[in-house]
Amino acid sequence: MDTAENKHAGGEEALNHLNHAAPRMLAYNSSIDKKKLALNLEKKKKHDHFGVLVSAKNFHSLAEQKPHFRTKKLIQVNQKVARFHLYFFCVSSIDIDNQLIKGVYYDFSDSTWKTGFFPYPDFLYRRGGIGKKSKRRYRKFTQQCKKKRIYLLNPSSLGNWDVYHYFQSISSLKKHLQETVLYQYPDDLYDMVDKHRIVYLKGLTGRKAKNVIRIELGLDDRYRYRYYNAAQKKVETIVFKTKEDMIPYVQHFYKGKKFMIQKAIDLLEIDNRRIDLRAELQRNANGSISICGISARLGKSKSPVTTHADAMTLDELFKYLKLTTAEKEKLWIKIETFLSKVYRATENKFGTFAEMGIDFALDEDYNIKFIECNSQSAKVSLCKAHGDKALEQSLINVLLYAKSLQRQRLKKKSS
Repeated sequence: MDTAENKHAGGEEALNHLNHAAPRMLAYNSSIDKKKLALNLEKKKKHDHFGVLVSAKNFHSLAEQKPHFRTKKLIQVNQKVARFHLYFFCVSSIDIDNQLIKGVYYDFSDSTWKTGFFPYPDFLYRRGGIGKKSKRRYRKFTQQCKKKRIYLLNPSSLGNWDVYHYFQSISSLKKHLQETVLYQYPDDLYDMVDKHRIVYLKGLTGRKAKNVIRIELGLDDRYRYRYYNAAQKKVETIVFKTKEDMIPYVQHFYKGKKFMIQKAIDLLEIDNRRIDLRAELQRNANGSISICGISARLGKSKSPVTTHADAMTLDELFKYLKLTTAEKEKLWIKIETFLSKVYRATENKFGTFAEMGIDFALDEDYNIKFIECNSQSAKVSLCKAHGDKALEQSLINVLLYAKSLQRQRLKKKSS
């Protein structure tokens, strides 16, 4: 291991002198200077650059020495097990024309976050949402990455409708799905509510349950419309006398964006708190799919979602349900088989993933019901239920999987 790697497991020794001056200097340089820098960096790299794409907000937080604890954990794990040249960047810090990136890295020699310039990474690990204004630039960037044969560790955002619509064509997964339709006209919502009495509306994309509404037709023939207000951290409920009264509220909520309507799952409950499950899976050093942890999430009372929730391990849930040893083992096998099918089916359609968060539920009869896949899981429930060690192992899996891909590429190059 050379001195640069020991001092800068997240950086580039050749760029230390550019750390803060470089952005200003390059602002006055011509395009050819940037192009030369990009080519020079590209020549020097050794298939070991690991780029983490984050939101603009998180990028600026790093530059201000305010990393999230998961970010700190990632650089610590990388230092221990992989020693990639690890850097963080956002879409706006990509120079598309010159294929150059302004990134932030951690300098272990003085324990500070610094900025520098980097070639396009060998591994792209997406950990942040792409703003509406940045989507065009991001698409161009990923097109360039594919041409350069860069490994995209989470190649798709896995939109709810795209995944659900695809799974409906797979016989082994169809039994795990709830009836789901794409909203086009008010009658689509009326028909689903009349048929099932309780439905969920879900955005085609979106994270942290920000685009979810629960609608229930009560015994009093009134319509209860519930959603979780993330800004105020509380459940909002509106009661309508007629179904027609709901439509303006639904349309305002989704602001012209498409959404789907889904039959509600008859979820297990503990003290009026609905339960669903999040499984965190990764490919490991051998390329095999491994389950890092399964967490049962308990939603707030009457909340339509469990995202902002308490969590327990699956074993703790089984204990609460008073399952026998035989029942536990049988259910464990069913869950593991289901998760493997979901992971592999998703990859068959959307590409190979280094990791995936899979949301599912058990109904009152312990049947498994699919909810959604997540390509950028924040692993909040994993930490709550299984602790920091599980988070660390999930990161180790991703890094060692990338390391195995690196070895394969170098072996092919030398042969």
